[in-house]
Amino acid sequence: MTDTINPAGTGLHEGRMPGPPVDRMTPLDAAASRYLSPEGRRIAAGVQGLQQRIRDLAPEAEKRGRLDSGIIEAFTDLGLYRACAPLEYGGYALGARDIAEIAGALGKGDASASWTFFVGTSLRMVSTLPERLVNELYSRLDGHSGPLAAGGSTFAAVTGTATRAEGGWMVEGKWTYVSGNHDAAWLFGGAAWVDGDKSGHALIMMDPADIKRLDDWQVAGMAASDSNSIVTIEPVFVPDHRFVDMAELPMHMDSAAARFSGLAYQAKTRASMMTATVVNMAALVGMAEGALDVFRQLAPARKPFSPPYASIAEMASSQVAAGKARALIDAAKATVLQYADEIDHLAVRGEDYTGDEEAQGCTSLAFAGQLAKDAIDLILRITGSSGMALSSPLQRYSRDAAVILSHGAMRLESLAEISGRRLLGQPPFSMFAGGLQDKAAQK
Repeated sequence: MTDTINPAGTGLHEGRMPGPPVDRMTPLDAAASRYLSPEGRRIAAGVQGLQQRIRDLAPEAEKRGRLDSGIIEAFTDLGLYRACAPLEYGGYALGARDIAEIAGALGKGDASASWTFFVGTSLRMVSTLPERLVNELYSRLDGHSGPLAAGGSTFAAVTGTATRAEGGWMVEGKWTYVSGNHDAAWLFGGAAWVDGDKSGHALIMMDPADIKRLDDWQVAGMAASDSNSIVTIEPVFVPDHRFVDMAELPMHMDSAAARFSGLAYQAKTRASMMTATVVNMAALVGMAEGALDVFRQLAPARKPFSPPYASIAEMASSQVAAGKARALIDAAKATVLQYADEIDHLAVRGEDYTGDEEAQGCTSLAFAGQLAKDAIDLILRITGSSGMALSSPLQRYSRDAAVILSHGAMRLESLAEISGRRLLGQPPFSMFAGGLQDKAAQK
């Protein structure tokens, strides 16, 4: 295998990043990428076409606390929010590899844009709930712009409360970090329920008209993810069919293959839930790739403060940083795509991860996300103070990556403790999807 260097010294591959041809989505061959679908490829390609627009609108979206409405409409027209809906309800039921590719393409533009897709992928879980709830959920799909469902405080230590009433439940409380709440057709939240001498935890579906949105998402990163809290002003009646006992959630999720066709719904509970981690780590890989793209564009045109080179690109330290950043990204990407393909492969085989595999998989994915963050920070550091300007995407990639990795279900050290206990023969914690509290076990 040979590489041709431009004799004029203007760069490799006619200015392209060294690597695979531009028409190849990833360095993997067709056999290794066998779970990519035509619809998934189409959506990913559509996102790639929107990347510059997403990046250009990101500073204003940060100030607003929400993505631009035009971007939400473009995503809706592209079918982004149908990616994980069942085929039977007008969706594409995409597998983990497809959504990893899409999340990476979104992250390359802006992290909050990728997060709105993460919100949309919650349909993989809520579509497995009882039929009457799901029918009502999808009754708002046609004509709606934005994610169909958003939720918060589902697995958190503190949730809302629900008290038994005739035909349903009286629900009240506050739900935090409800990403995408302004654009969602329905809102989900967790609730600690009491019915006489019985109690437990539930997942409830609420009409946005019944709640109040708070303007409390004031953060250092992911500002445009619209992750405000929602609160009830007075107790809200939730009918029985919008109430699901969390103890029954694994049963509902494992029934998906019998109810729906499409790769997304062949995945068993652990693998399906791990897909959420894959989505976010794929977004981080895309963000790191976006940062490297920005650096490659500015390095030849910008003069460093020191040493006295004509451009940043001529600095040996910049060259080392670029090579190391690419290696960090490649290592992170390999891990993310390995798990994406593995999730799809297990789905096809009708198998699931064990508890040990799930715990270690979530840890390994979070470590991949940290590698991507390290690549972003290395690029930002070598760029210098100009990269810290609010007009620079580099500082936003770094801030957003830090916030993503601070998420309770994605903190590396917490996940490593959970998996490490198992590795060292200690009694495992009762967890769900790697780093979430198992509400079903908390009766």
